Amino acid sequence: MSESSNVTTFSMIYLLITFIIFLFLYIKGKQYKGFCEPLSKDDFMLKDLFGVGFAVLDIIKYPYGSQFDRNLRIKLRELYPIDYTDYYLRVYWAQSFTFLVIGIVFSGLLLNALGTIGLILGLALGGALFYFSFKGLDERIEKRHLKITLDMPDFTNKIIILSGAGLTIRDALIKISKEMSTGTPLYVALDECVSAMDTGANETQAFMRLTDKCNTPAMRRFVSVILQNIKYGGAEIIRALSDISDEQWNERKNASEKLAMEAETKLLYPMMLMLFAVIIVTVTPAILSMM
Repeated sequence: MSESSNVTTFSMIYLLITFIIFLFLYIKGKQYKGFCEPLSKDDFMLKDLFGVGFAVLDIIKYPYGSQFDRNLRIKLRELYPIDYTDYYLRVYWAQSFTFLVIGIVFSGLLLNALGTIGLILGLALGGALFYFSFKGLDERIEKRHLKITLDMPDFTNKIIILSGAGLTIRDALIKISKEMSTGTPLYVALDECVSAMDTGANETQAFMRLTDKCNTPAMRRFVSVILQNIKYGGAEIIRALSDISDEQWNERKNASEKLAMEAETKLLYPMMLMLFAVIIVTVTPAILSMM
């Protein structure tokens, strides 16, 4: 009885401490309410609690200067307006620490309900949410790159055809943006590239922006050829783009095969459920008749 009483006392004290910490961080983070207001609820469901994460970042004085942060900035530049990269970097860290703190609070609740295993489950939940808040970003980038890879061969072919018809690369890009855009990530990035040129950015800056928004090997090779042509000139650009186009078609084939495999995997689970249902419907009358 004594041991049970000690465990219960500890669990209640632990829960009280975690709740006080959460309350302190929540109050301290209220100053970030306006900072989080522009965020989309679809992408950041718990944005109203992100002040907790910002408060943690303030307390530990996180510098945002690690190699991980530099890689994270590259990914964020693809998904969000480039001028707001540092803003979203802070938001993702705040989201992660908010999840971690929520997991710690849940560990207090689960400790009282389940004992030590509940404490472990709660802490594991916080750690998993912390990790997957960044992992989800990687998955979004991977899906985006897959769409860009599927679009690149057609995009390059349009450039080749229009260039062969006498248009400059710049004019070809403008024509594609205004008349042939499909609204996919590649063409949205192209629209931004053309808009940057229209507002005074030079071609090199505009194409580097295109690379930032479509950071795939195929796009980097494409932009490298274009920039080389802008810098040094030369009549071999169509041949160079044709060679790149052949590579892109192979990459598109591989991407299509990957999508097909993913579709087969997604169909497998419903088929297994249907099979399970058929087995139940078939076997249940036999079992009932035997009983």
